[in-house]
Amino acid sequence: MSAVTPVGREVGSGAAVLPEKVDDIEIAPESPSTESDAKLERTESNSSRVSFQQYIDLVFPRGWKLVLLWTSIALIAAFATSSFGKHTVVGLMAVINNIMSAVALPFLSKICDFASRPLALSVATLLFTLGYVVVAAAPTVVAVAAGEAIFTAGRTGIYQIMHILICDMTQLQWRGIVLGCYSLPWIMNGFLGAKITSAIRVTSSIDGETWRWGYGMFTIIIPVAIAPSILVMFWGHRRAKKLGALSLASSSYARRQALEGIEPPPKKAWWRRILDLWSDLDGFGLLLFGFALALLLCPPTLTTFAKGGYANPSLIAMYVVGGVLFIAFIIWDTIFAKSPIWAARLMNRTFLLCTAVDAFHFFSTGLHEAYYNSWVYIIKPTWSEYNYSTFSNIHNMGMCFFAVCAGVLMRFTHRYRYIQMSGLIIRLVGEGLNYYSLSNQSDVVLVMAKLMISCGAGFIITTTAVAAPASVPHKDMAGAMSILHMVAQLAGSIAGSISASIWNSNVPKNLEKYLPELSDSARAKVFGSVRLARRQEPHDMVVRAYTEAYRPMMIIAICTTGVALILSLFIKDMNLGRAHNDVERHKEVRMRTKSETDSEILREKVEAAEAQARTEVEAEEKRTTIQ
Repeated sequence: MSAVTPVGREVGSGAAVLPEKVDDIEIAPESPSTESDAKLERTESNSSRVSFQQYIDLVFPRGWKLVLLWTSIALIAAFATSSFGKHTVVGLMAVINNIMSAVALPFLSKICDFASRPLALSVATLLFTLGYVVVAAAPTVVAVAAGEAIFTAGRTGIYQIMHILICDMTQLQWRGIVLGCYSLPWIMNGFLGAKITSAIRVTSSIDGETWRWGYGMFTIIIPVAIAPSILVMFWGHRRAKKLGALSLASSSYARRQALEGIEPPPKKAWWRRILDLWSDLDGFGLLLFGFALALLLCPPTLTTFAKGGYANPSLIAMYVVGGVLFIAFIIWDTIFAKSPIWAARLMNRTFLLCTAVDAFHFFSTGLHEAYYNSWVYIIKPTWSEYNYSTFSNIHNMGMCFFAVCAGVLMRFTHRYRYIQMSGLIIRLVGEGLNYYSLSNQSDVVLVMAKLMISCGAGFIITTTAVAAPASVPHKDMAGAMSILHMVAQLAGSIAGSISASIWNSNVPKNLEKYLPELSDSARAKVFGSVRLARRQEPHDMVVRAYTEAYRPMMIIAICTTGVALILSLFIKDMNLGRAHNDVERHKEVRMRTKSETDSEILREKVEAAEAQARTEVEAEEKRTTIQ
């Protein structure tokens, strides 16, 4: 039975500890615990039935359905808020969504670390479904925003857990291709999603309520699609646990227990277990973190609604309390937290710089993406629903295609740094072309700008997704990935807050400047609905008002991408070979042959490993005695 293992660490649904292999020379594990090693070894032939191939068969179809959902739903939020006459809330929603993601990611990664992968995936799926139910039945725009926040936490959680599973199973040299292939459904689903959006008439319905169907149908489709993956992972995890083996679904803590021979702790009272779990998850730190971010980042999006703008006492209080809570979070996580969100051992140059590059990339994206589709919808009234939906998906379709291209380049060059730098340069050129589109709004310019930005994004995201987790040991991988994604979400949240502040400040002023013949209430209605803005006359003045409001966001986006390019010059390159990560080069990921899982062969290898371990322990004891 074939399976994948970082040389004897994890195999399919179960794991076995074989002697680790470096240059075809077999050596014993670094920290031998021969009894547990032998136990795991003996169970491999029985526990590897749910293999790597079966996990791939489960992961990739679910990815296809998730992408179909996102390509269909991505455009609907603007029309959902417009149906309540509150299109300006889009910026606030972007900020809240990113904050929820930033808080949920470390929470779910800690569930992966201390519980199991399938449990974390179950929690993420529950959040995902609950959020869509809330939005589909939303009676007010507040309910839409709340549902979107819950859904976003679940969606980003599912993405992160799938990312963790892929990294668990792949060599560095193949990881970029596999991650890229996981995103390939974007290419086909970009067109299918446009068909769905067009079919339910989101952009042109008279009553403005058909957007609910878009959310409602996926509350059924996604749980049904993901349920088989969760059930099989739970089954494999339970089976491996009974056999005393590890599984790809096992938590990082369970792996350390088994592989380092740590005895399981004695059973505690239920309330004590809850307190321990709360401590392990750093629940108090996450609460401080979430409330601090919400209070610091939401005020810029509320200035349009708050009397007196930034001088409003409520907004000032939000800033003050948010600042105090953020300082409290830093003190708590640095001094008191048992399991801090950002562990000090992750502070290496590659990880920090990759995280910074990713943050600036997401900041740049967040600045112009929050209102970009709304702007295009207004300036292109002649486009059909299908054309508009297809154009809106170009970025994601192109990004996923070029992500595979980046993966192929990494596979054959075994390097990532120059590919990452090339992506930043291409994105910078694309953003320059995007700025040019403000004065030349032809279809060709808009499409070319989108394609170049998507190409750069595909290169940047793939190289960072491979390099950052590869710069830390396997035991820290889930935590490192949560930090990588969390910082990116925070950057996007800050960018969304800034873009909302610019949009909510500039658009009303420009509408007053270019449409003086309209009353204040009429201009407010235009500002509150993209449908009304699209058909408002004189349309050239409406386009001018929105375009001038959008210009500052593009300028800032270009500058932040330039900063990311400068940072990439100082990143350390690494060899992308057969190893699982760049720190533990001796841990290789390879497919096991049938002969390697034969019980007799395994028994011989266990005996050899035990003998070698005993020899090393005896030699170490002799050296200690002599000293």
